[in-house]
Amino acid sequence: MKRIFLDIETLPPIDKCGHVACADLPCCNDEDFRKLALRGESGRVLCIGLIVEQHGKILHKGILGRDRATLRFHLDEERTLRSFWRLFDGFNPRQDQVIGHNIYDFDLLFLYKRSVVHRVRPYVTLSFARYRSQPIFDTMREWEKWGRSMVSLDNLARALGMESSKEGGITGATVYDHYCAGEHVAIADYCMRDVELTRNIYYRMCFEDCAVAVAS
Repeated sequence: MKRIFLDIETLPPIDKCGHVACADLPCCNDEDFRKLALRGESGRVLCIGLIVEQHGKILHKGILGRDRATLRFHLDEERTLRSFWRLFDGFNPRQDQVIGHNIYDFDLLFLYKRSVVHRVRPYVTLSFARYRSQPIFDTMREWEKWGRSMVSLDNLARALGMESSKEGGITGATVYDHYCAGEHVAIADYCMRDVELTRNIYYRMCFEDCAVAVAS
């Protein structure tokens, strides 16, 4: 069984040079502009944090969307998406899982939309059917048993006695500010903390032990 844990960070629209493309948008006040980062029609994928494991071993752990040498985000969204979908090569929706917090309504939905925008064909078509945990396991939905409530990752962690991933001073709402300040490493670290926390919560909810060995 393969499990892919993920979390994404997004930005409002930017041009190819990495500058904010606000001047040509009808909504240019700061609040409305920031909200564009939350929509697949207008926002962009900045990075994708991932932990991929199979047969009890971690195969891959890291951040897609940044240059390995400089550790700065390269802003080539198409390249990031292609790298992401390659990880699904051989993914079996009947037995494998992709796991995240609120990925039904945000992360996965956003990634599919941006893939269409960039003509990047996904390696797999995942069913977004509700009220089930296969092949998509959404820790938020599973915690609420598909009720109307929406628990944040931070609050769920605290309820389970786990350390919050927000302790580093960054939240999803402030990623844009930290990006503008050039704090690329801090954003990547925050993204990975979210992935690691989601993974710990998943195993807690499934009453299983985490896989810890790294495949050679």
